Amino acid sequence: MPGPLIEQVVVGDIGTNCWLYALEADLYPADVPAGKRPCVVIDPGDEAGLIISRLNELQWFPVYIFLTHGHFDHLAALPDLYENFREKGDGAYPQIAIHRLDSNYLGKNSLDIHRDSMSAAGGSPAYVDALWKQLPEANILFEEGGVAGPFTVLHLPGHTQGSAGFYDEKTGVLFSGDTLFQGNWGRTDLPGGDEDQLYQSLKRLLSMKQEIVVCPGHGPATSIKDEQRIVKFLS
Repeated sequence: MPGPLIEQVVVGDIGTNCWLYALEADLYPADVPAGKRPCVVIDPGDEAGLIISRLNELQWFPVYIFLTHGHFDHLAALPDLYENFREKGDGAYPQIAIHRLDSNYLGKNSLDIHRDSMSAAGGSPAYVDALWKQLPEANILFEEGGVAGPFTVLHLPGHTQGSAGFYDEKTGVLFSGDTLFQGNWGRTDLPGGDEDQLYQSLKRLLSMKQEIVVCPGHGPATSIKDEQRIVKFLS
């Protein structure tokens, strides 16, 4: 369903979608190496080498790395991805962005948060320890209604307190993270989860234009129209 300027790279043990989204080249003429097209990387959850390889094949350069939320399976590849492209650019890019309420999942004090979250999910903190590399701080902290690149930020609490969606109104594409999947929605039993908030976030998304293409955090792309059938479960 996504068009030629969107790439889906499925990574990690639970199949997280890392989305690559091309930007208009003339908007970032001085920020990318010669011959590269600027892009956004959304949720680099694992397998940094695979993501980097695909970006190199496409000749795309990430000026932004957006995180729909702070869970480890959506950002484990961040350190290697960030360092790889920061060294190839001018040092100012990529810029890392996350909602303010999930910013504690990044930075020097984040390891304990990820270990606790993994335990709450029924997994072993040793999984985080085995993959752990120091996570950089965010350059941009999102708020509801903020604008970054072509996207408007939608604050969608429920899966986490700082879950966010990224909507490009011009192209009609929405990146929904773990708020909305094809025929399903994200869990709320992890730290920061709230079922009532998630249902309100889902109702908000499902009231948007039917033709919007939805690129979720896991599973295949869908549309608002196709997912409006789940409204009956949210009352």
